[in-house]
Amino acid sequence: MIKNIVFDFGDVIAKFCPEQIAGAFVGGEDRKLVTDVVFREEWRELDEGTKDYGEYIAETKEMLPERLGETLDRLFRDWYRELPYVDGVCEMVQSLKGKGYRLYILSNASAYFAQKSSYFELTREFDGIVFSGVIKMAKPEDGIYRYLFETFGLKPEECLFIDDREDNIEAGKRNGMNGVVFQGDWGAVWDVLGAHNEIKNS
Repeated sequence: MIKNIVFDFGDVIAKFCPEQIAGAFVGGEDRKLVTDVVFREEWRELDEGTKDYGEYIAETKEMLPERLGETLDRLFRDWYRELPYVDGVCEMVQSLKGKGYRLYILSNASAYFAQKSSYFELTREFDGIVFSGVIKMAKPEDGIYRYLFETFGLKPEECLFIDDREDNIEAGKRNGMNGVVFQGDWGAVWDVLGAHNEIKNS
């Protein structure tokens, strides 16, 4: 029986679109430049907790024109405010809670984002939250899944994980958790949930 629903954050709860985020702070030709540099491959090191946020900001400023300094300060301070909710997620969360499911977040996100996550009122509806940058483990590492289970006393087989990345879902399954790759269709999530619990009840 599925009792717990585990949500990823980016592109499951809120949309993470680097170009859209950058566009809220800078326009014209600078938009692509800022997008490419700010959200470069090393951004993942923030999620992994292996790079200090201030150090990352300093490195980024060295890679971009000095005239963009104030823009970058604003972007690095407020970028999280430019993540709109995924369509239907608020209704989905309320519906699941109404049916008695316990809700959790398991997300690859920096310690800085973790500090600001209460900006999203929806996070108050969750029973527990794990952000990778805080514990210095990231999906799809096995350790972050075990951390979730142990911290909140969850049985993996009683969890359904919703994530937009197949590799993260496969890792969850490897650690005993059921999962569905989210592609914007909440109906598909209900289908998986309903089919699984029907099988368990039969």
